[in-house]
Amino acid sequence: MKTEFIGIGSELLYGKVQDTNGSWLAKNLHSKGLDFQGITLCKDEKEDILESLERALKRSDVIFISGGLGPTQDDVTKKILADYFGKKIVESEIAASIVQENYQRYGKEWKPDWNHYHHIPEEFEVFDNPKGLAPGLGYYQNGKTILAAPGVPKEFRSMVDEIFLPWLTEKKLISTKERNQIVVRTHGVPEEMIFNKLAPTLWEDLSQFGSLSSLPQVLGIDLVITLGEGSNENEVLNRVKDVIAKTELSNNVWQWGNLTIEELLVKNCNHKGITFSFAESCTGGLSSHRITNVSGSSGCFMGSAVTYSNQAKQNILSVDSSTIKKFGAVSKQTAEEMAKGSREEYASDIAISWTGIAGPSGGTPQKPVGTLAIGWATSKGVNGSEMVQYSGDRDWLKKRFSEKGLLKLLELVETY
Repeated sequence: MKTEFIGIGSELLYGKVQDTNGSWLAKNLHSKGLDFQGITLCKDEKEDILESLERALKRSDVIFISGGLGPTQDDVTKKILADYFGKKIVESEIAASIVQENYQRYGKEWKPDWNHYHHIPEEFEVFDNPKGLAPGLGYYQNGKTILAAPGVPKEFRSMVDEIFLPWLTEKKLISTKERNQIVVRTHGVPEEMIFNKLAPTLWEDLSQFGSLSSLPQVLGIDLVITLGEGSNENEVLNRVKDVIAKTELSNNVWQWGNLTIEELLVKNCNHKGITFSFAESCTGGLSSHRITNVSGSSGCFMGSAVTYSNQAKQNILSVDSSTIKKFGAVSKQTAEEMAKGSREEYASDIAISWTGIAGPSGGTPQKPVGTLAIGWATSKGVNGSEMVQYSGDRDWLKKRFSEKGLLKLLELVETY
């Protein structure tokens, strides 16, 4: 079953809003056994939308659309879909009932004169919106299916998972059985290094087990093997491990699975009864944010000090002023003292610290933008620090800095 995505909204092309629905959908549908063909972003203009729709219908069976179902004048998706399929816009009692219930769910009063949520193309199916107000739409004709939802990510994603996919399954357009996948998560080496130096025959060796994909991440590569029907996942996993164990890549594998690093850290720390804390400077609380997004993190995460200034490093983490004066705020020495201060402040088993230069200003020839020092301290007396260098803009560097520290924490947890 071939599928694709059309994101409607001029703001997506002007850089005001970043589309995340398309990439999320591609990943989600792949696991459902659907062949994803592509992502198209277009303006809130009739010609652009019609051109995108025409192209999508020629090559795909199911078209997911996000955006253009709201109450403003630039929300034109319904009208254009109606025109394309030769339908009239009519008032729908079913849509009105859905909208009324959605407003009540949020404690609001719906006034039909304020919007046209209950006006839909005739013969279109109306779908509930579990996370919002505007209903979704569906239309099936000559083997082609259109499924439209609002563009707000939480609304679009809930409609796909809770409404659209069950509807497609009920219509026997897709199977409920997800593809089995083996995910090997690595760090520290780029694709060209993996497949040209560390393991030159790895692509061929792993392809014997299924369809192989190589997916770059913040600081590493995910190798994803999609297995064929009838494959024994555990048996194949053991064989894959044997293959990689014979290569130099084995030292760079940090997970056999598809958890995020923060999910894996919370899971492992809660299982082993390990607590940890942070001291963040250049990451500005990003690492803490990632950890606290995981349910159950309160069982192992003790807290974090975001000590951006030198004074805060001294006052809160007890970093010696002479250390900063002699070696600088971005140094191995300062990073280690920050980690020790965090572990003592929060009485944690392990502490990780970050201090670096995310740019675009602040770099020097000796310590250019992208320089990071991470430190660590444990209750078992395992203390240390290291300096690394990365490239990228400020946002990307903060993500890479955070990832590096969390990978170090994972290493310490595994050997604690």
